[in-house]
Amino acid sequence: MSKNWSTIVLLALLTSSGCVSLDMNPKNWQLPTMTSEAAPPGTPEWWKKSQKQAEFVLGEGWRVPGVDGYFDDEGRPIRAQVAKIVHRDDSKKGLLEDPQVSKRVAKFKEQFGMGPDQQLAQQVFAEGETLFRGQKYSQSAKKFKEAAKRWPESQLEQDAFFYRAESEYFDKQYSDAIDTYSALLKKYPNTPHLDEVVQRQFDIARYWEKHHQYKPHWATTPNLLDETRPLFDTLGRAIKTYDDIRLNDPTGPLADDAIMATANSYFLRGRYNDADYQYELLRNEYPRSEHQFEAHILGLQCKLRKYQGPDYDDTSLREAKKLVKQLKVQFSGELNAEERARLSDIQAQLNQQLAERDYKMAKFYDDTEHFGSAKFYYGQLIRDYPGTPLAIQARERFVELGGKPDHPPTKLEWLVDVFPENSERKAIAQVPMIAPNEQPRVATQPSEGGPADGNTILR
Repeated sequence: MSKNWSTIVLLALLTSSGCVSLDMNPKNWQLPTMTSEAAPPGTPEWWKKSQKQAEFVLGEGWRVPGVDGYFDDEGRPIRAQVAKIVHRDDSKKGLLEDPQVSKRVAKFKEQFGMGPDQQLAQQVFAEGETLFRGQKYSQSAKKFKEAAKRWPESQLEQDAFFYRAESEYFDKQYSDAIDTYSALLKKYPNTPHLDEVVQRQFDIARYWEKHHQYKPHWATTPNLLDETRPLFDTLGRAIKTYDDIRLNDPTGPLADDAIMATANSYFLRGRYNDADYQYELLRNEYPRSEHQFEAHILGLQCKLRKYQGPDYDDTSLREAKKLVKQLKVQFSGELNAEERARLSDIQAQLNQQLAERDYKMAKFYDDTEHFGSAKFYYGQLIRDYPGTPLAIQARERFVELGGKPDHPPTKLEWLVDVFPENSERKAIAQVPMIAPNEQPRVATQPSEGGPADGNTILR
């Protein structure tokens, strides 16, 4: 007697609520014959019996006397580096992941002859291997899927997950392969197949990305003919796969490649904020990456293109100046004469744009007769950017404003004095002011580095 998965779940839920009554007498059922052999290492049954004898070795894992290798805290074999082991977050679970529901479903599966069976799982796995060698990948994927269900929480299940994904990969069912690879890493994050899985994920993501570059399409346009691509949003799935590579194997050899590929994809599409974030992530988290120079150069371009003019925030310009400095220091031996000249030009452009911001701010206060604030910004421009053409105009205007009042006369002052001052204005009035005779001097020969004394606006 056979039932599909949805029927089994429905029966489990109905029975748990008392809606259905079944004959649970084992004599009325044909149960599968279970093997009486000892459970192999790596299975939950074996770990349950061997956990008391296990000894923890720092940096390696748990070791059981008489058994080769090391195991994690759930009895699964450890064949990856300790740095690559990631613990799963089981705080968020669906209905079928609830322990009580899972137990009921497992019980019903056993009653219908669909429960765990190591002997049958090994037999089906062997059949899948034969089909895989014969390049019958569609059929082998089904066999490996069945083998994984027949012997869960075991090394055989890990291998079945992996070879099922491999079958889907060689069958060019790339979307199914990505889903199976992800399921394997979610359940067994320290699987011995980690390096192979990450390489496959990267190859598929790169294929999807290149395909989108060759034939761009909207994310909502369905793909109904090409089985090698997802149904929707080919490029979005590629970016998601790149991100999974970094999260699943952050210390692996392809983590920085995945970040660089993501950043370049955003850069080519003009999404400079997203690209800048990825380039910065690569610069900070992977200092030994071979992509460091490109991440600095392209990150600098992102910051230059993010700037929208003197009316907007100047954070990107100041960050760009820091990148220019880092490039000159960190890659001094790799820059040729042309690249050095280009960086010097960019640095001059950055100074000019920052000077324009200060000049525009000073001009605004100048036009509204707030001459004290205008003199402050003119002085700041002369101090910080003395080599720019605007510094000459700022110096001339600064001298002209020397004898003018800092604030414009208050209109209807008699009416304003009738109302009391609020607490904020009173607090401001208590701030000590600079004496009128303490005026800054105009610089005659400004230096590139600015004044040595930070308390003096001009020299």
